[in-house]
Amino acid sequence: MSNEFKAGDRAYTKVGRNLVEVRVKAKTDTGWTVTTRTGRTLNVRSLEAAPGAAVGIASAATPKDAAKATKAAAKAAPKSETAVPKKGLSLLNAAATVLERSGEAMSVRAMIETAKSSGLWTPGGGKTPEQTLYSAIIREIKDKGGASRFRKDGRGLFAFARQV
Repeated sequence: MSNEFKAGDRAYTKVGRNLVEVRVKAKTDTGWTVTTRTGRTLNVRSLEAAPGAAVGIASAATPKDAAKATKAAAKAAPKSETAVPKKGLSLLNAAATVLERSGEAMSVRAMIETAKSSGLWTPGGGKTPEQTLYSAIIREIKDKGGASRFRKDGRGLFAFARQV
């Protein structure tokens, strides 16, 4: 599998978390010497076959031809007819909407629960949305002053600042 690569073959290798396209220059005792697209020479221990290419056969096409083929394939590909999912509100905008609808001061945790239950906001996987929302509200109050959508209405409570 990996031993089938020869000088001039196109392959992929992992550099950090990224899969990088490389050209094999030579086989070494511990792996291969390869060159990246940017011209950087690397010594790698493992290589992966290029998708859609036969291992051990040098690509006859030039990089320009490959780019043209990729563009042509992209143009020829049929457009998917699936609708793009509607993007939800940011947590800060959802909190402003929740406060405007409720008309009363709320804690950050209550705003988040209301936004979740009403479908205005869906959690993105962050571990501390309460702290993130709290700091965003404080930052908006500090930066915008009187034009802010929020006003502090007691310890840990925020209300919608009615703008006339």
